[in-house]
Amino acid sequence: MIGSRDGAPTAAHPVTASTRLFRARIWLASAMWVPVLSANLAAIALALLLPVADRGGLPVSVGSAQQIFGALAAGMITFAGITFSAIFVAAQLQTSSYSPRLAARLRRDPVMIAGLALPTATATYSLFALLAIGRETDRLGPDAVPAATVIGGLVLLVVTLGGFVALVQRAFDLTQIGGILRGLMRRANAVIDDVHPVAAAVPAAPFVPANGTTSDITHAGRPGVVAAVDRAALLRLARQTGGFVEVLARVGQYVPTGTTTLRVHGGHALQPPAQAGRVLMLTRQRTIDQDPAFALRILVDIAIRALSPAINDPTTAVQVLDRIEDLLVDLHRRRPGPSLVLDGDGRPRGCVPAPTWTEYLELGLTEIRHYGSDSIQIGRRLQAAYDRLARETAGDAAARVELERTLLDQALDARFADPRERAMAARPDRMGLGASG
Repeated sequence: MIGSRDGAPTAAHPVTASTRLFRARIWLASAMWVPVLSANLAAIALALLLPVADRGGLPVSVGSAQQIFGALAAGMITFAGITFSAIFVAAQLQTSSYSPRLAARLRRDPVMIAGLALPTATATYSLFALLAIGRETDRLGPDAVPAATVIGGLVLLVVTLGGFVALVQRAFDLTQIGGILRGLMRRANAVIDDVHPVAAAVPAAPFVPANGTTSDITHAGRPGVVAAVDRAALLRLARQTGGFVEVLARVGQYVPTGTTTLRVHGGHALQPPAQAGRVLMLTRQRTIDQDPAFALRILVDIAIRALSPAINDPTTAVQVLDRIEDLLVDLHRRRPGPSLVLDGDGRPRGCVPAPTWTEYLELGLTEIRHYGSDSIQIGRRLQAAYDRLARETAGDAAARVELERTLLDQALDARFADPRERAMAARPDRMGLGASG
């Protein structure tokens, strides 16, 4: 609710023209087939145009050139199958060992996309080059073997082999916890910068027009998950209606048909403008694009799966807690919460909901405390995290950290009957076991 203590905006976002392209970026990031198809179409164009433009010959016969491209096409088709197998194995290991939500990130990985695009594009280039060379030979004579066409195929072969080496290295990285956490943190930090900018100046209230009229807009399309809020579209809607637009649906929330998603304060009464349907970007599943909470959710999922009796790997959970602690400290310094969307004159035209720091804290630590309270490693690492968070926070935030510590102490009391073992589990240790002093 606008104006409430917990719901008051804490950040301001000036909207620039570049944000208008983010819908296409999000869609392309989830459509792995688009870059693969684009690479193949570019290969077809090159294979058909190079023989026409190139009049330089090679000291090889047409038959030899055709054998080169025939072998290249057959080899690359087989190579594409090997590449797909490597990607499939990496995805299977990630989902089974860490979190099923990691599989979606593979579709966005540029090395994975290149690993599929390069061999298929090289095979396509070779097949169409065979066609083009045959056509040029019939037209210009048996000695017309275009040099650029043959060299282009060999260059594609070398680039594809290099891409495969990079793909193998990336596959190994993405099956190890260090590589997974590095990629998640890089993406999480970028999203936090976008959703909760540092030292953002928030204009003084009130944000809502004084006439007090409101108009609710419901979602009339297919149900989906809010992947992001198009701030440029929100600004256009505010100008179209002449009011202040409050987004009611949070990023990451599932929105059924008929759900009230927007509320226009002070705008003139109109039928829902067409622009209203463009404010929220709905997808089939949750993404990290404007959702720092989902990045935390994935980290927590990895930790609690590592703490399950079937896996029993508290060391991985300790590594995850290192990253969660860093994110919580960074988020607290940014004063997270709802944000304002500003027009070019700095005037607030809309409000976008976002989690508060307390909500991030609960998401990041509560489940790990619950599932890991019987592990000495987790107890010690959580105590160290509470120590750092207590130093970084004050007021209500510090009180919430102390509540987490109290709940952990109670869980440790119930789990460890021996006071000596209980003292071991309650001793702060940033490495879980091995760095206390």
